[in-house]
Order: sequence, then structure tokens, then C-alpha cells
Amino acid sequence: MKPLTIIGLLAVCMIMTASVYAGLVYSDSIHFPWNPPLTPTPSHIYNLNTAMNEFALRLYTRLCAENSDNVFFSPYSIYIALAMAFEGANGATAEEMSTVLGYPKNNETMLSTIHYLWEEYNHNNAFNLSTANALWLRNGFIVLDDYIQKIMNYFGGNATELDFSNPVEAAKVINDWVELHTNGKIKDLVPAEKITDVTMLILTNAIYFNADWQHPFNSSLTADREFYIGPNITIQVPMMHMDASDVLYNYTETDTLQMIELPYAGGNVSMLILLPKDSGLAGLEQDLTLEQLNEWKESLQPKEVYIYLPRFTLETSYTLNDYLKQMGMTDAFSDMADFSGITGYKGLFIDSVLHKAFIEVNEEGTEAAAATAIIVTISIKPIFNADHPFLFIIQHRETGNILFMGKIVNPLE
Repeated sequence: MKPLTIIGLLAVCMIMTASVYAGLVYSDSIHFPWNPPLTPTPSHIYNLNTAMNEFALRLYTRLCAENSDNVFFSPYSIYIALAMAFEGANGATAEEMSTVLGYPKNNETMLSTIHYLWEEYNHNNAFNLSTANALWLRNGFIVLDDYIQKIMNYFGGNATELDFSNPVEAAKVINDWVELHTNGKIKDLVPAEKITDVTMLILTNAIYFNADWQHPFNSSLTADREFYIGPNITIQVPMMHMDASDVLYNYTETDTLQMIELPYAGGNVSMLILLPKDSGLAGLEQDLTLEQLNEWKESLQPKEVYIYLPRFTLETSYTLNDYLKQMGMTDAFSDMADFSGITGYKGLFIDSVLHKAFIEVNEEGTEAAAATAIIVTISIKPIFNADHPFLFIIQHRETGNILFMGKIVNPLE
């Protein structure tokens, strides 16, 4: 498999379920016929990675437009959670999500490639990288077997019934699952108040990574140094330093930036750091496209480099609804949504897409985790019950002219 990369600094980059709260676990009681996914070709993997990375950069742009502070998220986690919802979408909702995710619905090849990545990430020995998916259903809510089978076969996710009428305990079950699959780094992803009387299902993804640097920094060389947070504004930060003359790092530079690749032990995962030469990210972010990023990556060459890198820890939390709408996914959040591929009928829509992420970078290596929850609710027709005084107007619709007007205080008078 091609090496993975984590884009750093730019930041483009328990389940102890009490039986009283957790009901039927579908994977333990329903045995679907196992249809082994297709074996993806290198071109299939390339196509999915391209779609995922395009999504990552577009979402990064949206997040940065409204966040002047640090940004960190897992595009993989968000993408996979959305992909699970996408498999239940139909009509215009599916078309919009297809455009945002970059692949067509019910595409056996892409689903098989998603499964391939899930297998690769969960079965490695050189570093600690794992990811997990789950489907949480309201007790008694009926979901199509075909949809559950897709979640299980392609995403490796179990479907579990929960008592959503007890939102505090239901949220605890889900959040305990998230903590378990993120080594305790992501807590309270789903607030209890997000689980309401109309919440029907919740989709979750979790991802965890922990690896040492291939060439660790010497902690004795770490010292407070200036970090420019503005043209003439500096703060003191713990700055790690690497000056080993026998270590070569993949490095490149242009007139506007320097870029370096820091590999983790095992060699299959690395951190890319993109450092603008003018100390400002705005210009770099404006030029950042997947094509340009790949061009910079292809120009990397082994080189002796003196490295200064701040030690940092970062936690972030986002509600992604508005960002995804800006990217073109609007119907899914409205009563126009069509998720009939989940139940066989319309009426479901996405209430919230929640995301939390954590990263710690130090002399030894990096620990990172993230989780995404998609809360799906059922739309309820509004009730117009004129059982108290009201105002009424009779109008000519074409001109808007009011022809008659009045109020009713007592209909029997």
C-alpha cells in the first residue's frame, strides 16, 4: 500500500453497555450472506484516495474561512461517516452527497475500496492505526436489511439498538464506544441533549493513531524559542530541534514555501509540514490544491535539514452542518432529504454532524484521534391547530392585495 501522510501544522489535517440500555446487536443475531468485496486495483485505490483528499482540502478551506485559530480534524473520519449515510440516500439527496464525496452511489468498486482501507488500517503491525464504525438505532426502529448488510460488509460496523428515550444513558453508551476506540482521547462526542424524541439513528466513526518518529527528537535539545503568531507578534513555545547529520529527510522548497516529510517508525505513515516563507498561511492556503500538493510531494528529495518544530497538543470540536451545506450538501439537512435507502421510505434527515479531534506532537512521536457522529432524525409534519384566537386575511395572490381581513376571538358569536 502507498504510504499515508498526515498533514501537520497546516492541519489539513469501555463499551460497557448495560443490557438495560443496549438492545439487539444485529451482527450477533442476523446472519447475512457474506458477499466478499471485490479486490480493488491500484487505480481504484487511487481514485478513492483522490476523492477523499479533494474532500479534505475543500473542507479545510471552509473551516479556515471561519476559524482564525488552530484547525485540526480527520477528513477520513468525516468522509467515512458521511459515506455510511450516503449509502442510504436516494434521489437529489444522493446526487448532492455524490458530488461532495466524489463518487457515485451503490458503486461496488468504491465500497470495496473503502472496505480494503478499513482492513489495511486495522491490520498493521508497524504502527498503531485503527478505525471503527457503528450504527446505533432507536429501539424498535426498523431498518432495511440491505442497508445494515452494507454497513457490516463494507464498513465493518455493528448495528445496535439503544433506548433513546433515556438520552443520558444512550449517549453514555455511544460515548463510551468512542472513548474505547480512541484510547480515551475523544470524550462526550454526542451530548445527551442531541438525542431527542425524533432521533432514529446515529452513525459513528472513530480513528486512532499512535506512532514514534522514525528519528525521535532529543528532548534535551528542546528549548523555549520564539514563534511568530503575527508579523510582529511572538510567543515563547517549547521548540524541538533535530540536527543529526546522518539523517536525511525528504525536503523541498519553492520561492514561497518550504516542505518537509517526517516519517514515523515503520515507514508507512508520515507527517508533511508546509511552512510559508513569509510567515503567513493565507497565500499558501489560497494556492493549496490537490494537484499542487501532489506536485510539491513529487519534488521532495532526501536532504540534511536542521529542524525546529514546536511541541504541541490540540483539541478541537466542530458542528459541520453549515460547512457541508456550503460544499453543496443541502437537502440532507432538510425535510427534502431522501434517505429511503435506510428504511424504504422518506422522512429521515440529518440533524447534526458532530466531530472532535485530538493531537499531541512531542519528541517521541505523535498521538492523534478523532470521531464523527451523524445524528439522523425523522421529520414530523407541523400541526396547525387553530384552537385559540387568530387573525386571517383574504388576498389576491397575484397582486398581494388584501381584499378582506379580520380576527376570530369566539367562533360561536
